[in-house]
Amino acid sequence: MTIQVEHHLSKEAAKQRLEESIDRYRQQYTQELQNLVVEWRDYRAHIRVQARGYSTAGNLEVTDSAIELDFYLPFLLQVFGKKIRSVIIESIHSSLANPSPPSTSPH
Repeated sequence: MTIQVEHHLSKEAAKQRLEESIDRYRQQYTQELQNLVVEWRDYRAHIRVQARGYSTAGNLEVTDSAIELDFYLPFLLQVFGKKIRSVIIESIHSSLANPSPPSTSPH
């Protein structure tokens, strides 16, 4: 599955927001994710995910004007392809639009 989402940020700002979002998802979905590996090399990342018994892998690239994501969608999940695409696009838009909230320390 290939997804492209345009952005109007610098490459560095877009990458940083994506990294922060990935970290939040990793913490938020600890029960569902058996494995999430993201290996960045400049503005490209290779991603491997294992969740709920399914595995997938793909590549993400931050360009000057877009986020490009290309990954394998397991056969049994292809019936949900439109929904999966929609959720990913919405998630990328949200990540790019909102910088992560500042961390607060307990008093």
